[in-house]
Amino acid sequence: MRGLVLSLAAAALAVVAVPAHAAENLDGYWMDSHGEVLLQIGRCGQARCGKVVWLKKPRGPDGGPLRDFRNPETRLQSRFVCGMAVVTGFKKQSDGTWGDGTVYAPDYGMSFSGYAEVLGPNHVKVSGYMLLPIFGSSEVWTRVNRKPPSCEQQAKMIAEGKWSVDITKWPALSSAPATQPAPPMAAR
Repeated sequence: MRGLVLSLAAAALAVVAVPAHAAENLDGYWMDSHGEVLLQIGRCGQARCGKVVWLKKPRGPDGGPLRDFRNPETRLQSRFVCGMAVVTGFKKQSDGTWGDGTVYAPDYGMSFSGYAEVLGPNHVKVSGYMLLPIFGSSEVWTRVNRKPPSCEQQAKMIAEGKWSVDITKWPALSSAPATQPAPPMAAR
């Protein structure tokens, strides 16, 4: 789960300037550098938000789908991690990066600040931190051009013992260029 924690904390989005046209490439599906979590990033108003759409290790301590059991708010501990909004409020910055947002890391039951720098159509450098960016970490995520099964379908696969980490069997996204923005998060 270390990778999930780092990944969700890092999803809090880098300081190097990036051309404005590349910054639009933040929308879509992104796999963390450890291959443990897939987030879907898209519009939420004028900002960008992201939700967990796949976990390499989707089972919780009870053997069922992973829940937000470390959340300090007892009423939220039964939420499923798959489908959970973990990146909220990222806004485009004047230097072309995305920042001013929050990332929630279910492994810690904590939220972090962060920013992202889109490096190209298929890579984004994400950084998460507490207090100051110097107290954070970064990693490079890779775009996934395949659509994962829904969280409900994944829960069914887990229950039936048919879970697979082979993402090559997921349907390919349309042949549209990677620079095309994803539909708004509210529409999904």
